[in-house]
Amino acid sequence: MILTMRNPGVFFRCMIAGAQWISWLGYFTMYGISPSICHRTVGFLEEEAVHTYTVMVEQMDKEGTEMQEWGRQPAPQEAIEYYDMDEEATVYDMIMNIRADEACHRDLNHHFADIPSHDAVDFHSINI
Repeated sequence: MILTMRNPGVFFRCMIAGAQWISWLGYFTMYGISPSICHRTVGFLEEEAVHTYTVMVEQMDKEGTEMQEWGRQPAPQEAIEYYDMDEEATVYDMIMNIRADEACHRDLNHHFADIPSHDAVDFHSINI
């Protein structure tokens, strides 16, 4: 959603796609070796994301800053629909929703990292 606000060029988008592909390949390989390490790593990355968004919110709350002006701009329609926000929602509201999402992802990944591998779920024994 934030990238759509800047509309980066084709080269930048290709660089992002390439980096994501390389990261995905490494993560996929590592997940086969140790899922708990992967979940813990993602949990720590999500913690950093929550911290980053918290700093953004603090800067948006400061009077007279560029961040405050940016936070007062209308949120992109895509964010309004995704987070089910009011039509009058601002970038500040969008960032608050993104931060809450990241916090949920952080907690969930740390939870999965705490599950011992011998407690793996036997999906064949589940009666649906």
